[in-house]
Order: sequence, then structure tokens, then C-alpha cells
Amino acid sequence: AMHTLMQYVRFDACGSPEGLEGEIRRLADARIIPAELAPKLDRSAILAFFRTEPGKRLMTGRYIREFKFSILEDAQCYGEGLSGEQILLQGVVDCALVDEDGITVVDFKTDYVTDATLNEVLARYRPQVDTYSRALERIYETPVKGTYLYFFHLKKLIAV
Repeated sequence: AMHTLMQYVRFDACGSPEGLEGEIRRLADARIIPAELAPKLDRSAILAFFRTEPGKRLMTGRYIREFKFSILEDAQCYGEGLSGEQILLQGVVDCALVDEDGITVVDFKTDYVTDATLNEVLARYRPQVDTYSRALERIYETPVKGTYLYFFHLKKLIAV
């Protein structure tokens, strides 16, 4: 439900507990999130995200979200002997801020993560984030200037 909430919530309404509560109610009434899960959503984790720098900018800036992409890429970056081959990269970027000087990618993670397991989880997600960056750079012809993962469970925004 947390991922769905972040897909459909109006970012500009999330700067206050009252605004967030209104959004949760709106999405539950519209059956976008199950009404029975609404009380269980961790409001403090959502509000904490919107106090981060990218979170604040999402409330006012230009962004894209749930951006689906498919691009063909030269496969030689992925292994020896693959020169001349092409591979298809596909994915969905949760969210990205689009500024004139570059793009900032923000991906939301709902996994159970502890400080002890954070490094291995980051290592697991890094290739995904790299793929998102390469795809957005090619599609928008703009450099990616920052990539972040936000872990709801830890209430932490990590630059990747």
C-alpha cells in the first residue's frame, strides 16, 4: 500500500500531517489504497521523506513518476565478448525531478532493512539505479545529477 500511496499521492499536499491525512483519506475513498490498510501506513516515514531535500523539491518542482522505459543498449558494458550485441533494458522509475541542469532519481523502497543489512541491500539495488540513470539520460538527453533510495522502514534517504 505504501508504494501505491507514493504513486498517487499529491506531493504538494504532503508537507503537513493534516495534508497527508487528507491524501490518505482521498486515496482510500477512491479505493486506490485498501481502506483497511490506510490506518496501518507509517505516516512518520512518509512525512520524514518530505522533509528531505528531494522530498521538499518534489512538493514544488517539475517531476515525472512511474516512468516506464524500454531502451536498447550496447551490451559490451555488461560483459566481455558482447561487443556488437544489443540488450533491452526495461524498468519503471518511481520518481525523478527534472531540472535544466540535470535529473535527480528517487526510488522508494518498502523492504524490511536494518542498519546492519543496508550495505548489502544498496549493493543489490545499485545496478537497477544505474539502469534508470542511463535510460533517463538517453531519453531526456540530460545528465543525471543525483540518485537516491528512500527506505521507509529506516526513514532514511541514501545517495547511491
